[in-house]
Amino acid sequence: MTAAVRVGAWRVWLAQGPRGEPGDPQARARQWLDLVERVAAAPAPWHRSKHALTDRVLLDGETVYVKRYQRYRPRTQLKDMVRASKARHAMRVGAELAAAGFAVPRVLAAAEERRGPLLRGAWLATAALDGVPLVERLATFAAAPAHDVSERRRRLAAKRRLLASLGSCVGRLHAAGFVAGDLVPANVWSVEPDEGATIALLDHDRTRRGAAPAPWIRARRNLVQLNRFALPGVVLTDRLRVYRDYAAARGWSRDAARRRLPWVVAKTIERRRRFDGIDDAAARGFRALMRAPGGRT
Repeated sequence: MTAAVRVGAWRVWLAQGPRGEPGDPQARARQWLDLVERVAAAPAPWHRSKHALTDRVLLDGETVYVKRYQRYRPRTQLKDMVRASKARHAMRVGAELAAAGFAVPRVLAAAEERRGPLLRGAWLATAALDGVPLVERLATFAAAPAHDVSERRRRLAAKRRLLASLGSCVGRLHAAGFVAGDLVPANVWSVEPDEGATIALLDHDRTRRGAAPAPWIRARRNLVQLNRFALPGVVLTDRLRVYRDYAAARGWSRDAARRRLPWVVAKTIERRRRFDGIDDAAARGFRALMRAPGGRT
């Protein structure tokens, strides 16, 4: 990214490379600010959360996502006075992840507006990934059963390759000292065809990097985030395979992996009870709890 470009109270960081050059930085920064202003004036965002409003726009024939961060509670506003904005943090961590060999969306521009130390606004623009969400890829494998035996085997092998890549990717992430902020299935994409399944990780405004490898007490929450959702065609043995590949990427022994697994299972059950309103989650047990609608375990 370029050095920050000042436009009024805004500081704008611009991508270098094919989209970042040529052009006057001031002019390009103003173009991005104008685009975000037009996006903000739209009736409704493409996606809304308490943290941010995200819009999807077409720019020079390419799909671009613009994420505008919300000031949603006083405590967060106070923290933002003494730390980088989420946009600037996501830009920095994304660059670190890419340098470490992880597939992440390319940041095109980022900006923050301050009045003194007070953060007034921040946004991040990223290029769309050439891939599909993990859930969509898994759904293709779980489609109506194929009558052809070879097709069923192909789907099963492709699903297992994808899930092996997922476990290995998260294990390498933690081994490198990163802990994702929100590692839910919606933020995991498959960016290559089945035969070469590569995992891409999205949404890094809360991702943190510390000492490598990341301590288990910090990293383990990512496994709960991934495990909390029932996914099409994913059975209990698939989840265990993901964990096995995760443990292998961490360099754990079989005994070390076994000791840590019960915590992940128990915490996942508790999260489903607390956040998904399943009062009898513990009584149902992990196998039944994680069964996708109409699926088997």
